[in-house]
Amino acid sequence: MSRYNLKSLLCPTETVNVEQLETDRRILAFDRTIQHLNRRGFLGAMLSAAAIGMVAGEREAHAQTATASITDVLNFALNLEYLEANFYLYVTTGSGLSLSLNGGGLAVQGAPPKIALTANTMAVAQALANDEVNHIADLRSAITSLGGTPIAQPLINLSANGAVTTQAQFLAAARQFTALGGSAYVGSAQLLVSNPSVLTTAGQILGAEGQHAGALAYLCVTQNVVSPAIDAQDIPPTATNYFTVDAVNALSPARNTSQVLGVAYGKSTATTTTPTTGVTMGGFFPNGVNGNVKST
Repeated sequence: MSRYNLKSLLCPTETVNVEQLETDRRILAFDRTIQHLNRRGFLGAMLSAAAIGMVAGEREAHAQTATASITDVLNFALNLEYLEANFYLYVTTGSGLSLSLNGGGLAVQGAPPKIALTANTMAVAQALANDEVNHIADLRSAITSLGGTPIAQPLINLSANGAVTTQAQFLAAARQFTALGGSAYVGSAQLLVSNPSVLTTAGQILGAEGQHAGALAYLCVTQNVVSPAIDAQDIPPTATNYFTVDAVNALSPARNTSQVLGVAYGKSTATTTTPTTGVTMGGFFPNGVNGNVKST
């Protein structure tokens, strides 16, 4: 059998080379290890990563997040879920979230058209859309259970980083969105410790985001798609580096709210560690995010 015509263990309909097949084996072995971790151990690891990541933020950003209530944190995350869900829905269906799902929020600007994706990529994109819609429901339910009011969808500009009209552009942007969203949950985990039920829900969403990130990284690498770094913490996938983890401790990035907004507002670049403070709008959120946490 040719070393360049091997069947992928993760996507059986795709062919890979020997090195990519070995990476598939490692991914599956890692997944089996995760499945054997107990929930307490997983959450402990998640909180440790969050603590490490939060130290990197400036004092202003730390003070902002440290005083945020649990409902503030969940509403902050809801902004990002609205962003991701709309993106995947437009790409796969040509339409965004309904008013019943977005809380009666504002319309989306710069929405991409429905894109002609290959079968495997379309299947992943549809699964992403479904998961993000469910995450919106999860967060809205959690906020309501705490006596809070879920935010409505803010004004979103999906073409803030340029129009998305091809499969390669979709994968590049989707990888970036997932990297940002997952790191936001890690960075905010320590603020949810006082409520184990909410922390568990956030941990479960983070687990799903991790699977999304792995699938998108794999598709980017196997399709030779370059997905640029969103800031200095980001490590885009390459043929020799499938995972966006640091080389020393193999930990994924943890971003505080300021760092998340720096990317979302279009103020961070590949060299930005901590964005300028006081920015309240721009990029994917032209009028800013909704909720009490809205400034870098």
